[in-house]
Amino acid sequence: MRKILLLPFSILYAIGIGIRNFLFDKKINRSIEFDLPVIGVGNLAVGGQGKTPMVEYLLELTTEIFKTGVLSRGYKRKTKGFKMVAMNSTARDCGDEPLQMKLKFPEAMVSVCEDRATGIPLMLAEDELDLILLDDAFQHRWVKPGLTVLLSDFNAPFFNDALLPSGNLRENKNAYRRADVIIFTRCNTYPDATIRKNYLKNISAIDSTKVFFTGLEYGNPVQFFTEEKKQNQLKDFKNVLLVCGIAKPKYITDYLNSLGIKFQSSLFSDHHDFTESDLKNIVSSFEKLNDVNAVIITTEKDAMRLMKFKNNSALLQNRLYTLTVKMKFQPEEKIRFDKIIFDFVRTKLHQHN
Repeated sequence: MRKILLLPFSILYAIGIGIRNFLFDKKINRSIEFDLPVIGVGNLAVGGQGKTPMVEYLLELTTEIFKTGVLSRGYKRKTKGFKMVAMNSTARDCGDEPLQMKLKFPEAMVSVCEDRATGIPLMLAEDELDLILLDDAFQHRWVKPGLTVLLSDFNAPFFNDALLPSGNLRENKNAYRRADVIIFTRCNTYPDATIRKNYLKNISAIDSTKVFFTGLEYGNPVQFFTEEKKQNQLKDFKNVLLVCGIAKPKYITDYLNSLGIKFQSSLFSDHHDFTESDLKNIVSSFEKLNDVNAVIITTEKDAMRLMKFKNNSALLQNRLYTLTVKMKFQPEEKIRFDKIIFDFVRTKLHQHN
């Protein structure tokens, strides 16, 4: 019923997006291309597609060989314009995801700017870069990446979805044709040949060798607000308060349930800006566990937004752990994907030089 009621608004939205894409496709609006390698990472559906793990995978893959930079819009930051992300930046300065990337990859240049066409030259004025990763840039068509990676949740693929607001798509599903690589994320197990064939049938415009199926790999919880960054085995925690404000908390709750971990949840909206009142409620929920060995588990992204309380909350300092997560490829697909990335970067650099 909801989809039917919202369908007229989706039609209006489709018209607006269609006109915008037509102007770019006919080069009335002109996309800027840069000489150096630019990889765009994005999605068609809103929220929870795995963009941050993907960008971090690319950072881990490239930073030891190339001088890599990341440019993001800095979603929900309280600042405007171009800004370099520093180790002492805050989530309010630059957004939670760019700050997370900078803290994990301090050697990488991480910047935020709403206008990527403006942001890239400003990054290059700061330092000579070999490669720029554009985070959440599929709809930002003023810059044309040399390689575009499109992500889609395997459990809710874009080709079965509808346009906002009756569905979750930012633009028509056929826009996938602009992608060079498509990655289906959040696979619980690697799909069998029949399922893969069905997915490939729905994206027949893309070379099947450039379609990948990945999962998420959770690491050991890390005590976030301590100098030594102590790690524990998740299974060692017998009583947990889960605090998170992300698009799809179900994946974490399912993971905790699969390990048989006893937990209570304190859930917030995606990118929620935690307040003092929220902190009091978190403390109250923790105290109700009535267990001196209980811990708080949160995501790395949420920890960026909780960081402002680290000096005035003994509970967060002593009992808060972040659950790390990485993009996980099948071994054969990892080799194939990595080769696509390295071949693109090296070819583009060779042309540039």
